[in-house]
Amino acid sequence: MEFSQEILISGAPADIAGVMFDPARESEWLTAVTSSLPQTPGITVGAEVKRTSHVNGVDVRWSTAVDAFHFPHVLRLTIGGGASGYVRYEVQRSGMGSVARVKATSEQDLFGFDLAKLKQLVEGA
Repeated sequence: MEFSQEILISGAPADIAGVMFDPARESEWLTAVTSSLPQTPGITVGAEVKRTSHVNGVDVRWSTAVDAFHFPHVLRLTIGGGASGYVRYEVQRSGMGSVARVKATSEQDLFGFDLAKLKQLVEGA
């Protein structure tokens, strides 16, 4: 399955990426993610995060590894650890704000992307 969304947010790319790229803040805007545990400090190529998502009444354990990272514009993660696919976060300046995009592929929706919540978090800060 492919999942894709975008939203215009009144904020600088760095402010948006500061929330969007931080595994500790995922449960604030990804409705399916119930836990994120970094295995590697920071965001560098190869850094891993173990996650749990609640999908169709079942807890699903999975992980990601950073494929590509260019703060504050792109974070691409490969999904593994019992699932497969990828996630790409992208933030680009647009007029007086920025467009935040997510694109992912996986067998099921491990994410529950809620970009309206992401927008509230960034604009409310």
